[in-house]
Amino acid sequence: MSGRITEQVIEEIRARIDIVDLIGARMTLKKAGSAFKGCCPFHHEKTPSFHVNQEKQFYHCFGCGESGDVFTFLMKQDGLSFTDAARLLAERVGVVIEEQHDEKTHVRQLLYAIHTELAAFYQRCLRQTKEAQAAREYLAKRKMSDSLIECFGIGYAPAKPKNSILQWASKHNFTPEQLVSAGVLCPPREQSAPDDFYDRFAGRLMFPICDRPGRVVAFSGRLLAERRNAAKYVNSPETEIFTKSRVLYALDKASSHIVKHPRREAIVCEGQIDVIRCHDSGFNTAVAAQGTAFTKEHVSLLKRYADSVVLVFDGDSAGRKAALRTGTLFLEEEIPVRVAVLPKGEDPDSLLRDQGPSVFREALETADSVTAFQIKTFHEDEAQPDSIDALNRITRDVFETLAGCDGAVLRTRLLQEAAELLHLPYSALEQDLEKYRDAARNRAAHAASFKTKDTTSAPNASAQPDHDLDTDEGRQDDSQLDVLSAKPILKPPSTYEQSLCELLVEHEHDLAVLGLVEEFLPEHMIEHPFAKLLVRTLAEQRRTGEDLLAKLHQTAAPCWLPLLEGLLTHKHKMLGAKEMTKEDAARDLITRIWIARIKQKRDSISPSSTAETDAQRLTLSTLMKKLEMLPWESACLMMRSELQTEGYIHDASGA
Repeated sequence: MSGRITEQVIEEIRARIDIVDLIGARMTLKKAGSAFKGCCPFHHEKTPSFHVNQEKQFYHCFGCGESGDVFTFLMKQDGLSFTDAARLLAERVGVVIEEQHDEKTHVRQLLYAIHTELAAFYQRCLRQTKEAQAAREYLAKRKMSDSLIECFGIGYAPAKPKNSILQWASKHNFTPEQLVSAGVLCPPREQSAPDDFYDRFAGRLMFPICDRPGRVVAFSGRLLAERRNAAKYVNSPETEIFTKSRVLYALDKASSHIVKHPRREAIVCEGQIDVIRCHDSGFNTAVAAQGTAFTKEHVSLLKRYADSVVLVFDGDSAGRKAALRTGTLFLEEEIPVRVAVLPKGEDPDSLLRDQGPSVFREALETADSVTAFQIKTFHEDEAQPDSIDALNRITRDVFETLAGCDGAVLRTRLLQEAAELLHLPYSALEQDLEKYRDAARNRAAHAASFKTKDTTSAPNASAQPDHDLDTDEGRQDDSQLDVLSAKPILKPPSTYEQSLCELLVEHEHDLAVLGLVEEFLPEHMIEHPFAKLLVRTLAEQRRTGEDLLAKLHQTAAPCWLPLLEGLLTHKHKMLGAKEMTKEDAARDLITRIWIARIKQKRDSISPSSTAETDAQRLTLSTLMKKLEMLPWESACLMMRSELQTEGYIHDASGA
């Protein structure tokens, strides 16, 4: 449901709200002539310089310069959007905001209701059922108090009886199909058993995921006992009310504390337990990404509330890689970012639980800038860190991190710090960084130039490269020439195909990863020409042992260079999956690409309803659901069967 807030409604809210009452309920205000004074809530001060003018319904701080009206005050104090602030004030003074319905309003309302009721159900199960004893013991072992469990709404999804979730749904007038749309149930695996729904979370410890206003929009379920082919964590799929890149775990609790922090600094952790432990220990500005690595969308979301960030990731190799990757994203948004170094083998939860808040606070206070952290980390990884080749590698990595930061002041300060740590003249680093940034801009401009060309006509043969990977006879491989001689494809690969490219470059010599891709991702399953070319190159490299990836960089068409150089530049800096091996990551990406291609094939079927088209859509939908639900051991058998029989997805590419 979306609200259309008119100027008339805004003025009515403003007229009914007394700014002195609103602000005075949160801080001490004293009458001072025609105004009211108090210590500013936006910065620390001993002498009051915060003035509230009741007549003009306006506030201003002569110390820090903050000023605004009732809407601005709530937005800055509680980290609300203007719409949320207006709704909150309208509810307070009884102003009705005209609602503007869309066709999906009812669906969203239903999903919110399901998640709200389910969260309460899971909490009751945790407290009251005998089956949840193992969950209660696990929480007690992790030193989770009852008040903390209640605060974060932790619950338990019962596994027995098998249809307990369906019984709950029937009692609350929800249908199984509605629970499927909420991501709680998986549809029946076989058409012959239409009532055999599968509970995605059965037997798991449940963590509700809330959006910024605090509504439950998804769940994360943790396995309590090892189960064959079962992931430790299972998260809700994306729905009409849940998009992973738009949700940060505990932001609903942390946002108001972030905006009141002296530096408006947020703590970013890797996991839910880490965040919960931080809040329990008084570090209530902690958040985490939900079911995915930190993205640009997450950074943009957090930027609404935070002016700076400190990353507190695990002390292992994967955690350090994640910190560097995430830190670069914040710098691109010109947000200062520091990295707290934890002892190896420790995470925020274990450190706070076993050593207490003082040790953790010290780690925060002594956190290095992301550049200093990067230099120290790479120094440790180098056998001879003072050698010229090691110095060259480290400086190039620093340039890669700083190149995307457009804020001149922030970039200059970090480069000065790098010069001190590397014992190099600042002017030399500055000169090389500008060369690096110029080269990056030139590459981007070169890639953008293809967009201005007429791609509707056949490419000029002379403009195409007359080289690629050589065959044994010293001639171009025809299939590669087909890819490169096609008209340029300017859009980047899909998210999954891009991730596949990153994984393959990261593990270019790993026979297990390459073998999985070769067996289960034939070319017609890969859509983007560059991704096809890269997979083919690495497959050939695997067979010949020649360094064909380096050769590809020398011979690739100009339109592919930005993509290829981006992969090569970030090599060995890819984000490690916390609970996933490289083989698991390959299997997951293969499955997701299959599902995407099947969906593409299904969507291409004529929308007219006939016996044939309906049967095709049903078959493809069933195949998608099976791949989503089945463990890899079963899913790969289905893939192999489809490939051997040239089944429904054989021509999914439109060939």
